[in-house]
Amino acid sequence: MKSIFKKYNLAIKNNIVTSEDSSKQILVHFLLFWNKIKDIEEDLLPELMLIINEVLDFNDIGADVIGLAYVEKLKTKLMGSDLGHPELILPTSDFHKIIMEWLTILRNTIKT
Repeated sequence: MKSIFKKYNLAIKNNIVTSEDSSKQILVHFLLFWNKIKDIEEDLLPELMLIINEVLDFNDIGADVIGLAYVEKLKTKLMGSDLGHPELILPTSDFHKIIMEWLTILRNTIKT
């Protein structure tokens, strides 16, 4: 099965997510903003799960100058970048998989 990171041209170099694909830079920077396990588990995932579990019809999850993820049941739109990155629309199911894979990567790179 193809990694969701590979599907979106994301790579991990020196424990940092990167992409050569200019259209994915807003996603790269969103993940770099959300780079703490505790923040993802306590803030990002609960907000995302409100949509997936159909508690809310939409939600926006901020990431400072990166912009925000406007999450709906079927699609997520990364937008509002102060860094000049173009918007990116992807299926919410893929966005969720990306967040879960990112969380796994972070857990595997933390030395305990």
